[in-house]
Amino acid sequence: MESVIQALSLRATMHPDRDALVTGDQRVSYGELWIRIVAAAHELARCGVGQDDRVILAAPSVPAFVYGYFATHLVGATAVVLDPDAPAPRREELFRRARPKIAFGTNAEPDSELGRIRAIDELESLPASASAFASPPLDTLADLLFTTGTTGRVKGVLLTHRNLAAAARHINTMISRGDGDVEVLPLPLNHSFGLGRLRCNLVAGATVVLVDGFRLPGEIFGAMDKHRAAGLVGVPAGFAVLLRFGARGLGLFAERLRYVEIGSAPMPIDQKRALMDFLPRTALWMHYGLTEASRSAFVEFHRHADRLESAGMAAPGVQLRIRGEDGSTLDVGEAGMLWIGGEHVSSGYWDDPELTVKVFVDGWVCTGDVAHLDNAGFLYLHGRKDDLINVGGFKVSPDEIERVLGEHPAILEAACIGVPDPRKIAGFVVQAYLVSAAGQAQPTDAELSQWVSARLESYKVPAQYAWIPALPKTASGKLVRANLRNITSVGQ
Repeated sequence: MESVIQALSLRATMHPDRDALVTGDQRVSYGELWIRIVAAAHELARCGVGQDDRVILAAPSVPAFVYGYFATHLVGATAVVLDPDAPAPRREELFRRARPKIAFGTNAEPDSELGRIRAIDELESLPASASAFASPPLDTLADLLFTTGTTGRVKGVLLTHRNLAAAARHINTMISRGDGDVEVLPLPLNHSFGLGRLRCNLVAGATVVLVDGFRLPGEIFGAMDKHRAAGLVGVPAGFAVLLRFGARGLGLFAERLRYVEIGSAPMPIDQKRALMDFLPRTALWMHYGLTEASRSAFVEFHRHADRLESAGMAAPGVQLRIRGEDGSTLDVGEAGMLWIGGEHVSSGYWDDPELTVKVFVDGWVCTGDVAHLDNAGFLYLHGRKDDLINVGGFKVSPDEIERVLGEHPAILEAACIGVPDPRKIAGFVVQAYLVSAAGQAQPTDAELSQWVSARLESYKVPAQYAWIPALPKTASGKLVRANLRNITSVGQ
C-alpha cells in the first residue's frame, strides 16, 4: 500500500504544473507544493523534530498549514491539528496532553506559557532544498486528532499512515472522479472531515479550492463557478444554508457539479430530497463514520432513493458487524452495537490504554452506536448508546457543558441534552436545564451564553435554557437524562 505522502510525491512528479491548492488569488501547483513540504520538513528536522515527536498545527486553513501537515509526516513525526479559535483553557489542556516538540499558530507567540509558538506563515518563505527524506513506514503514527468522548474528556485518536492511506483509497473508490477534478472545500482543515477531503484530493491529483466556511454562500457559489468545480463537500448545516438560495444557488450548477459529499451529522430527509431536486444528475453521497474509522459507510441519494433513512452500505474494504451484549454477531434486522473493521480503523487512544482496550478489539472498533443491517447490507442507526450531542458535525459532550454551567455562582445544577435545531441547520443544538442556587438571581440567556463561550468552543454554547425546580434523578442520585425530554412546562 502506498502512503498518502508517497502518493503526493508521485503526483508532484507526474503533474508539477497542475494546481493542487487554490485559495483566493493564491495558487499552488503540485510541484510547488512538494517543494514547500520538503522545505518545511528540513526546518522541522533542523529544530530536532523526528520520529515519536508531535507537531501542533493550530492555524487556519491556508496553504502553509498544508505544508506543515505533510512536512510533519515526511520527517516521521505526528501531526496534531487543533482549532485555532479554541478558548484558552481548552488550548492549554490539549497542548499539555499532546506535549509537542514544536507548535505553529495563526500568529507567533514567543513568550507563551505553552512554550514558543511559531507563526504558520513562516513556512511560506523557507529556502528550497534538494535533499530528500525517506517515507515513514505505514504502521507508524501520522496523526493525533482530539475528539470529544462519552465521559466529557477529550479523546486523542491515533491514526497511522496505513489508516490514512486505506481511508483515502476506499473513499476515492466510492466517489469516482476524473483526472484533474476541482473540488470546493469549505470545511476547516482542523476537523477530520476537511482534513480527510484534503488527503483524498491530493492523492487523486485533484485541485482543492479552500473556502472559509459557509458563512458567505456567495463565495462558495463564486468559487464553484470560477473554477468550474466538479465536486463540493460539506456538513448538513452548511448545505442547509446553500439550499435557501434554491434554483438561484445550487440549481445553477446542476449540469456541471458531478459529485457532492456530505457527512459529520444527520441530514433531515426533506433536505436530502431538496438536494435531489436541485441536483438531479449529481451523485449525492452521504457518509457515516467516526474519527476512529473514517467514512465507513456511504449512501447515494439518487441511487438509493428508497433508503434515504439509511446510513449506507460498507465502503470497499470496510466491515460492519452488529453485536449483542455478549459479543455475538446478531442476525439481519436485529439491533445491537455497531462494530467496524478495516485497515482504516485507528490503532487506539493517546495516553489511554484502558479505554483503548475497551473500544478496540482485534482490529475492530466499537462505535457506541446502536444499529441494524437489512438484507441488502444497508446500515440503519438507532441512536447513541451514550449521550453525545451532534451539533453540525461536532461531537459535544453534555458533561463538559454541565461542568462549565455548574461553575456559575447562580447555578446549583445543570443538565444538557440535544434537541432538534428549530432552524434545521445544525441537526441538533444543546438544550440546558438549570436549577437555581439559593439566594442568587437568575442570569439572562445572553449572560449564560457569554459565560459558556468564554470557556468552550462556540458550537458547545446552549441554544436554549430552561430553569426547573430540580433535575430528574434516580433514588441513588444519578441523573436520568432521558426524563428531561418529558419536561414541557418550564420558565425562567
